[in-house]
Amino acid sequence: MQNGESAGASALRWLAMAAVAFGIAHTAYSAWSQDWTIDEPLHLQWSERLWDKGAAERLSQWRYMSKTPATLPHVLALRAAQRLGVTSPRLLRVAARLPSVLCVPVLLGLTFLLARGAGGEAAARIAVTGVALDPSVAAHGSLVTVDAAYAAATLFVLWTGLRFARGPSLRRAALLGLALGLALVVKFTALFLLPGLLFLPWPPKESRRPRLLLGCAAMVVATVCLTVAAGYLFQDVAAPLGRSAWLSGAMTRAAASLPWLRLPLPTAFLTGLDVSLASERREWNVVILGRRYPQGVWFYFGLLWLLKTPLLLLAAQAFGLVESARRRIAWSHPALRFLAANLLLQAAYFSLVFHTQLGYRFVLMLVPVAWVLAAAGLAASRAIRWRRVAWAAAVAVAALENLQYLGNPLSFTNAAVWPKREVFRLIADSNVDWGQNREKVVGWLDAAGIPEERLDPLHVLPGTNVFSLNALTGIFDFEQHRWLREHASPHAHLGHTYLLFEVDEGLYGRFLDESRRLRSAPAVAGLCDPGAAADVLPRGSHLPFKLSGSAEPGRTWVACVSAASGADFGLRAMDGRVRIGPCTADGGRRFELLDEGQVAWYRLDPGVHALCAEQVPNRRPWLPNEFRGRWLVRRSGVSLSVRPERLGSASGR
Repeated sequence: MQNGESAGASALRWLAMAAVAFGIAHTAYSAWSQDWTIDEPLHLQWSERLWDKGAAERLSQWRYMSKTPATLPHVLALRAAQRLGVTSPRLLRVAARLPSVLCVPVLLGLTFLLARGAGGEAAARIAVTGVALDPSVAAHGSLVTVDAAYAAATLFVLWTGLRFARGPSLRRAALLGLALGLALVVKFTALFLLPGLLFLPWPPKESRRPRLLLGCAAMVVATVCLTVAAGYLFQDVAAPLGRSAWLSGAMTRAAASLPWLRLPLPTAFLTGLDVSLASERREWNVVILGRRYPQGVWFYFGLLWLLKTPLLLLAAQAFGLVESARRRIAWSHPALRFLAANLLLQAAYFSLVFHTQLGYRFVLMLVPVAWVLAAAGLAASRAIRWRRVAWAAAVAVAALENLQYLGNPLSFTNAAVWPKREVFRLIADSNVDWGQNREKVVGWLDAAGIPEERLDPLHVLPGTNVFSLNALTGIFDFEQHRWLREHASPHAHLGHTYLLFEVDEGLYGRFLDESRRLRSAPAVAGLCDPGAAADVLPRGSHLPFKLSGSAEPGRTWVACVSAASGADFGLRAMDGRVRIGPCTADGGRRFELLDEGQVAWYRLDPGVHALCAEQVPNRRPWLPNEFRGRWLVRRSGVSLSVRPERLGSASGR
């Protein structure tokens, strides 16, 4: 038996070493392979402003609201590469991502320490193997974001908390305060680590020293405040609450009641916390299983765990968690009980209370905690052969599953999800597509002979259509492509994030009839002067349409279209952008944004119709603002007159 145990321990050790090497290599390669994602430039911009100017405001761009100085190391790494003479855009991108890559071995090391202290050497090797092979760790450890850093910071807090509880001292209190401060610098949700510390396994009452504990509490608070202030470069520390404008109810009430109060924390930290609290309560485009949940849904993160964990590792982890609970391992061991309480507390908050359910990344820090608990159950199993054979099989299959997404771990779903082109019906957002293929897709389209204007059209068109997964699922506008999702399926995908549809004339005709049909109404026709001069457009013809000058609020161009026999009528954007949509009977408009290269088609019933177009302000006001397009006609000819009008406010996207 002893030889079997020795062989089992040796197998676990070698598997763990191989998994760690694989996980770090996969993370590094992903940092090399992936394009800039949506959030990364904004993380860098916010931290650059803080470093260069001491500016930490958050309201000039809504995506600044949750940014933290945790990405300052990324800015410094990027600038170090630039000073060394690096000019390659890809190498500079890798340099900026390097601090996140380095967080992965730190995370794995902390996982090992936590698991070894709670379940022994075998549990530590199992836990670190599971975390190293989780593709979400590689995904977020390869980007300029804070999720991998926060996962490491969370484990640092849990580990230092357990060390402090085993033997309170001022030194260990300072280390716990440092860990908490770092976690708060990385992410505002670190506040929810504080109630978790109430579950620490304290020593018996008779061995506690009240004066020491009081001093330790003061040390923790002081170290937290000092660490947070240092993280924000000691900018604007301890300013009166009444000096700032607040958005959340809690901070507004505090400032109204105690405007003189000076908290020993940077204003930028408090405003970030305030904006995050206020924005988190609003509605979001949370899309899962093809449905939109504006305030999130309880099963969101649970389903993602089932779909984004390699299949056999998922089975092993589930078995280990059940064993840990069934054999009362998690409840009898003080450290495991503490970790279980933190896992349940945070899982409950993010699943039942949290509204901003926009990706698995929000609970990435719970992945290693779950593995520590599962590993304790697996290590306690008496099935020695399971460790050596089944665990080896699970690790090998997990590595193969990861290799299917080599360089693109963000898009990972396990082997239970098939076909991969239908993943959008299950999950979306940063769980699959965070813009990591935005630069590659042009080359993919060129290789496939697909014109670039067929990428993300305003609506489905006859022939080949290529939609980014998030556009198709409705992350940006849930209604825009609802008809396509409900009536067609893609025949292929590009890099898991772009979906290809082939649409024949029959399907396209159904789409126009059911989704883009405009019926003539007397109230709408009343916007049009029957005696106005009109251009006659035969079937298949086009007419130029140009807008220039500054966009004036309320100024709208009304296109009056008379279609005696019905027609398909559209507008193609050649240069610039415009808002277009049918004028409604109440004088409003339902606008949609038409980008350069896109075309908007409408199926007109016989009669008179009014379409409204509105200029879009240039993002850079000092540059010329011009739109050039063409009115298009299919099926039957129409007569068209276009004139500027002053109308009320519009609705739409």
